[in-house]
Amino acid sequence: MIGVKYDIRMLQKLRQQFDQKDVNKALIWALDATTRKAATFISRDLRGTYAVSANQVKQHLKIKRVERDASRALLYTGKKLPLAQFAPRPKVVRVLATSSRGKPFKTKRKGVTLRVRKDAGRKLVKGGWHAKGHILRRADAADNRSDPRIQYGPSIPGMVAHPATIDQAQELVRRELPKEFSGRLEYILGKK
Repeated sequence: MIGVKYDIRMLQKLRQQFDQKDVNKALIWALDATTRKAATFISRDLRGTYAVSANQVKQHLKIKRVERDASRALLYTGKKLPLAQFAPRPKVVRVLATSSRGKPFKTKRKGVTLRVRKDAGRKLVKGGWHAKGHILRRADAADNRSDPRIQYGPSIPGMVAHPATIDQAQELVRRELPKEFSGRLEYILGKK
């Protein structure tokens, strides 16, 4: 750890050597700054792979600090994203329908396509349509009278769950947290 004056691994010694409030304050400031950096990194990484905006990631990604253990600073929570957030476009599709007499015939219906991942093209939502700002699909595909249900895609924690993203974010935290802590503690002690 080059350039680190106060080692975060020696937290108990630092609390005995200096005022405990100052050390705790520096730790909280460092954790907050590192958390913001990790959130920005995760957002950029997700937006490189998935067709989501920074605002969508920010709304659904909550990063909580684990205060008991400085080496574990991040916890990811969030809900599944509605498919309507993935740039839906209407598309006319040909389907095979059945008449009231039981005779099959071909017809056209309105469907919807989405782009969830940037490395893949637009995909058709089978049996789905875009209405009232949502992507809907029947609960039972065989029954046209069944209730339409809103369709959801991946969640932010599911997107983050790729090992490469987690490893890179953890490496960023391991690299930045000691620097941030040392800098913040040096600032606090320098003001006294």
